[in-house]
Amino acid sequence: MVSYLLGERYCSNQTDYNTQFRRKTDFKRSKSRNSIRVISLPPMMVEELKKYHIHSKKEKMRMRDMWIEHEHEFVFCNENGKHYYPTTPTTWWKRFAERSGVRFIRLHDLRQTSATLLINKGVHAKIISERLGHSNIRITMDTYGHALQTADQEAANKLDSLFTRQKNSI
Repeated sequence: MVSYLLGERYCSNQTDYNTQFRRKTDFKRSKSRNSIRVISLPPMMVEELKKYHIHSKKEKMRMRDMWIEHEHEFVFCNENGKHYYPTTPTTWWKRFAERSGVRFIRLHDLRQTSATLLINKGVHAKIISERLGHSNIRITMDTYGHALQTADQEAANKLDSLFTRQKNSI
């Protein structure tokens, strides 16, 4: 996940943002046709990306001749405009975790955490499957079945509370 974000570029005709992010890069062959997809972003993330894009443009102007990347406008890049090496974010995250005492988890595990949180919030497994780029819902069900079982138990508890409340009011 992180490695393909490093290859993301701003669209040249994108003058204003919407709530969607098209996942496509020309630098790395996609695992499947579902790897290239559009996902909706939370409004707060869209706002942060807008601010970051403005910051990036200011940095580019500040760097002037030292900005050496003219073919692509990467969302995340070095101070000279070139894309980051794929392991750079992991290195930064590992150092941050060590310095701050935060338990280190792989950045890829954030994808799994996201899926589990969405399941626990009641988001349909088909939507989660599409966001993750799984070729079919079965992969999602097999991978996150434990979280789906927990969500199913929560649903049963909610149903129970509906019946219990009605029974007590009769």
